[in-house]
Amino acid sequence: MTRFASGTLAVALLVCGLPAWRTAGQAQVTTAGQGAVVGTGAFTGFVENMDRSLAFYHEAFGMDVPPLPASGERPYNNPNPRLFMFFHIPGAKERHQSARVDGTRVAIELMEVQNVEHKTVSLRIQDPGNATPVLVVRDLDAAMARLRQMNVSMVTPGGVSATLADGSRAILFRDIDGRIVEITQPASAPSSSAPAASNVVDMRLLIAVSDMDRTLKVYRDVLGFAVKDQTPFAADAPTRALTGLAKAEVRRSRVQAPGSSLAIDFVEFKGVDRTPLHVQIQDRGAARLQVRARNIDALVDAVKGAGLAIVTDGGGSVPIPPNFKGSLVADPNNFFFTLFEACDGCAPRELPASAR
Repeated sequence: MTRFASGTLAVALLVCGLPAWRTAGQAQVTTAGQGAVVGTGAFTGFVENMDRSLAFYHEAFGMDVPPLPASGERPYNNPNPRLFMFFHIPGAKERHQSARVDGTRVAIELMEVQNVEHKTVSLRIQDPGNATPVLVVRDLDAAMARLRQMNVSMVTPGGVSATLADGSRAILFRDIDGRIVEITQPASAPSSSAPAASNVVDMRLLIAVSDMDRTLKVYRDVLGFAVKDQTPFAADAPTRALTGLAKAEVRRSRVQAPGSSLAIDFVEFKGVDRTPLHVQIQDRGAARLQVRARNIDALVDAVKGAGLAIVTDGGGSVPIPPNFKGSLVADPNNFFFTLFEACDGCAPRELPASAR
């Protein structure tokens, strides 16, 4: 996950639910030809109450969150019809903010969408489409002690950490919204630009997939992600200990987008009950990853040609203030990614009076 830009423009972009990866005076260069991925942005979890979710990550991990105003509740954003077209949530109201670790790429955006039909999804680690944030910590025991003080529900049996094949230690728990989160301590102390007082130093993603071959075909061949560390199905004892899935076999692949340092681990389970997620973006438990694009319309055509569903109104990309084009895509596992590209003048912040 890339660092967010600083300054007033970055704040404005985040207010609109868009990636703050362009600073003032910079424009995303576009050339004719094939669409391409050029980086990633925020990971977003969709929640029932953003204030409550932010408070959880601040209390559990000391992550920085925007201060509460005097009213005691962070406000909803002004209606943004073109953002609602992008998400296909007409008539909604929404708000979103991030919990982050200063000086690092670690950020979890929490987005709350109200006034539209939605459901709450029960998440399981093995179900295709489930997205698990993995927080890398300096001291796993300290993190676990804090979670126990908060009476957090543990997924790993007995609330006892598992030792993985690489010597790292990890545990799974559920956050206040029921999302499964992994915390892991590497075998050797990781270097980090995080403040010394921060236990969290890095982040990656773990996404359960229905069919590894199909998933990699999309991410590697269509989106251009690099693929490494592929493994065959195996009865992985550490994974069984971590997840509590005593009969599971798993195979894994790690992917990384061009221009991004965010590692994404795909894992496919076999030998256990699996139920693919069927969610809308506004459902509690849904998740998305922002993906920066070049020649977004060509890239949208490519993902449509690969059989992926475009959720955005009209089945293409739409202009979103301030001056972005975007498209919401469901991958083969119904995990969402949002393609974004900066544009010059395509979506000013204010709509003309005739379009309001």
